[in-house]
Amino acid sequence: MYAAAAGLLIDLLDALTKSVAGLFRDRGPAALVHWQPYALLVVGGAGLLLTQSSFQAGSLALSLPLIDTIEPIGAVLIGAAVFHERLATSGYLAIQILGAALAVSGIVILDRSPLVRASNAPS
Repeated sequence: MYAAAAGLLIDLLDALTKSVAGLFRDRGPAALVHWQPYALLVVGGAGLLLTQSSFQAGSLALSLPLIDTIEPIGAVLIGAAVFHERLATSGYLAIQILGAALAVSGIVILDRSPLVRASNAPS
């Protein structure tokens, strides 16, 4: 649960970072009168706390794959829904989907590696 929550907060952190960067680009120091820079600090701290809590609550082999899978998927969904970023079409979309499938497959393969399991075994 900690890992899933951490992954979702990292997604929110990605969106806030984009928003804050745009504010500073457009308004300079006047961006500090908006709520986004302060929300960025709070969400960043909470994400760090949840990430570290997930690492301490169980083995790294359980928490890291979940965080690494949720983060890019959520980032794409937030980018498309909130920032109206366009996803690639036709052949490029197929390449992106293939890349996402390969990334998730790599995470699963690494998670099941005997080397990862052995390094997380209690001493």
